[in-house]
Order: sequence, then C-alpha cells, then structure tokens
Amino acid sequence: MAAEKEYLIREAEAVDAPAVASLISQLGYPVSPEEMTGRLKILCSLPEYVTFVAEAHGEVIGIVGAYRSYSLEFSGLYGRLTALVVDEGWRGRGVGKMLLDAIETWLVGQGAVLLVLTSSNHRQGTHEFYKHNGYLDTGVRFTKRLR
Repeated sequence: MAAEKEYLIREAEAVDAPAVASLISQLGYPVSPEEMTGRLKILCSLPEYVTFVAEAHGEVIGIVGAYRSYSLEFSGLYGRLTALVVDEGWRGRGVGKMLLDAIETWLVGQGAVLLVLTSSNHRQGTHEFYKHNGYLDTGVRFTKRLR
C-alpha cells in the first residue's frame, strides 16, 4: 500500500467532470463529460452533498460521493454513499480506503450517526472491501425505474 502523501483527497469541482465521467463509466454507468459537468454543478451547489476525488500526480484516480439526510427509523442524521470508484489501474493501493475514510470523516463532522450504501449483487470483491472496512450486510436493494 502506498503512503497517503502520494495521494491528495479534495472536493470535486466541475472541471473534474471528464475524469469523473470516466470513473463512473468504469463503475458501469456510462456518462458523457458534458452530462457529468451538469451533475457536478448541481451536486456541488447542495450543502447536504459532498463529492471527493483522489488525485495522484495531478490526475484524478478515484471518486466518492455521499449525502446526509434525516431518517424515519431513528433519531439523527445518516449518510448515504452514492458512489465509490477507483480507476482500474490504481486499485489495490489504498485509494478506496482513503476515499472511504474521507467520506466517513465528513459525515461524522456533519453529525451523521450511520452510513448506508448499496452495492450490486455482482460486485463480490466490492462487498468484501466494505466488510473488511467494518460494514455489515444488512439487507437487499430493490429498484424500480420511474421514467
């Protein structure tokens, strides 16, 4: 695992759209840089959302996004991880762990008491990553496209 100082974790900006689009596409959700520019502009303007990127040598190599909200199930705030992906060429070097730590730290600073996430059934390696980092498999995700 590389030393943390080799990577910079910072908030994403609209100028990161091409790199973020590439990463989200690697995750299996193809998107153009132009469409990602619009998404990032909206998300960066909302105080309950945060998106961090990991950089190495000035290149964006990973991204994590989350938001904070209130829950009906318990009192207090929770966080919801919306995306975590590290460029295929940089996986296995601790970048994902650093991004996960950054989002957890941000959420704790926002008063969140729980972080939830979903991960597709076919991502078994990703499931192991989350379990290794203290996450519990507590349910099943259902989705329904509305439009």
